[in-house]
Amino acid sequence: MRLFLLAWRNLQRNRQRTVISALSVVLGVFACVVLQGLATAFVTSLIAAKVESKLGAIHVFRKGYLQADEPLNFSLPWDSDLVARIQQVPGVKAVAPRMEFDGLISNGSEATMFQATAIEPALEDAVCPKRRIFVAEGSDGLRPGRHGDMLLGQTLAESLGAAKGSTLVLQAAGPHASTNALDLEIRGFLRAVDFVESTRSAVVPMQFAQDLLRMPGRVTSYAIGVHDLQRVDPIARHLRAVLGDDYDVATWDQLDAGTKMRVLTAQYTFFLVALVLFLLAASGIINTMLMAVYERVREIGTMLSMGTRRIQITILFLWEAALNGFLSALCGAALGYGVVSLLAVRGIQGPMAGGDVVTLYPRVGLSFLVGVVACAVLGAILAGLYPAWKAARLRPVEALSAT
Repeated sequence: MRLFLLAWRNLQRNRQRTVISALSVVLGVFACVVLQGLATAFVTSLIAAKVESKLGAIHVFRKGYLQADEPLNFSLPWDSDLVARIQQVPGVKAVAPRMEFDGLISNGSEATMFQATAIEPALEDAVCPKRRIFVAEGSDGLRPGRHGDMLLGQTLAESLGAAKGSTLVLQAAGPHASTNALDLEIRGFLRAVDFVESTRSAVVPMQFAQDLLRMPGRVTSYAIGVHDLQRVDPIARHLRAVLGDDYDVATWDQLDAGTKMRVLTAQYTFFLVALVLFLLAASGIINTMLMAVYERVREIGTMLSMGTRRIQITILFLWEAALNGFLSALCGAALGYGVVSLLAVRGIQGPMAGGDVVTLYPRVGLSFLVGVVACAVLGAILAGLYPAWKAARLRPVEALSAT
């Protein structure tokens, strides 16, 4: 306790030096907290934009579907009992059937490949409420009860010379049937956010896909919407336990490696920026502590000549570094949290996929604030190790004779 009180007094002896070292920690922690809030908002919006507009948070497949060369052989029944079992899992918001298939699309004179997703419009909006993000301006959505509508990728439509209202022919074969062909009317277009998808993608009604593939009452998966995207993994584990070994349950990050990679890239970028800020703050503490050692050489020599042990000198300087780091980090975390809270109330507008402007709401959790303060204190102690060691290594006679 005596060394602690002495360290506290020493911090107040040269307040200018203390403030200079404290500012580096305050600014570093403040920047880390604000960056974390912005990174969390960006990542959350990035995930929500893909999950709530197209993919769905979780998918349920028949066992073996994801590894199959002929996935249509692993279809599922459109079963109300299975849907009810899924909906009983806590955290599940909605369930919608999906059908993924491919084939040829033709305008009568030329044909090309397509990859289609069949949905049930009346159920899909509950799973993907932001599906409009990937629908081009001026397009109409699929109409419930209308089986002859289609949304087509813009690049694919342009290659076929198709406009809104045009009729195209889709050809595809089911798992146990010959190729079938049916007409569809283009109701609108899918935005050219991803070039590969834009040259191949189409969205059609579920009933149309079942008729085309001659698979009445069958689907390839169930897309699941959840109340909280942060709880996707525990909800998926619960679903696996409820459904058993006959089904595969996959989360959005298992199905969309591209979005997962973008999320990881954003997180790694934040980590590197935070590391640079940490090193800058640590260098400021090292310089300040070394200045304190050089200024107090004779004082340290006096303490050593009076019987103060070298380990006590080391602990004294480490206490000074820890106190400085703790108080500075606490101040920086409080300022950062205040700014993040203010931004969360007002929101920050920014562009997202498809050109839409979305509002980001930064946030930081209590666990992060505690963690960043703890890291700052640990960093301050580590930064003070060398100056403390240098002070403890001084020889009393040389220290007392120093000028």
